[in-house]
Amino acid sequence: MSDTTLDQPAPGVWICQPRRGFRYGAEAFWVTGFATEVGAPASAVDLGTGSGIMAALLARLGVGCTGFEQRPEWADCWAETRARTRTPAAFSLEQADISALPAVAPVDLVVANPPFFPAATGPVASDPWRRAARTESSATLQDFVATALGLLRPGGRAVLVVPRAREAEIVGPVRRVAQVGAVRSLVELVPGWLGEPERWAGAESDPRVIGWTRRFRELMPWP
Repeated sequence: MSDTTLDQPAPGVWICQPRRGFRYGAEAFWVTGFATEVGAPASAVDLGTGSGIMAALLARLGVGCTGFEQRPEWADCWAETRARTRTPAAFSLEQADISALPAVAPVDLVVANPPFFPAATGPVASDPWRRAARTESSATLQDFVATALGLLRPGGRAVLVVPRAREAEIVGPVRRVAQVGAVRSLVELVPGWLGEPERWAGAESDPRVIGWTRRFRELMPWP
């Protein structure tokens, strides 16, 4: 697979992804780190999983996770990722649109990195993998929110990373918001939450943000 690379974002985790075009970024560590800083869920789902990095990172921490992605071209990369990665918990990567997911048992945590731009807006990427990751097609941001909330068991949480400019589009029980840098917001939703959200803002160099990545790279213990 000369057109792909193998990267090791955490001990035991190998991610196969295109050499050019869509590649995972720091947001994968931010979402999973932010989502797990309050404790360890037993089960999780990753919506729009792409390369599967968030599902694999959670599994490396002992969280069983299933990643769903609509794009069929990820299949060969997923096979390589699963063959090389060793995690304490199982993770699976499956092709499915979030509007037509197979039956899934309710989970403790849902994570997602939805496309950055609404449909028919923003720059159009020439690479189809990057275009699918950057611009909405079959599902809107609120579709991701609604699907995530529908997958949770009582007491569960959903965490999405969204552009700062789109944070207000999220309709739901927002419990926490962490604004990272000048562009991204991490939004946690908890069904039944009725209060005002807890808000925090920090630079990408903030110790809290760095700690989200260190948790996976150094396998830091739970708080």
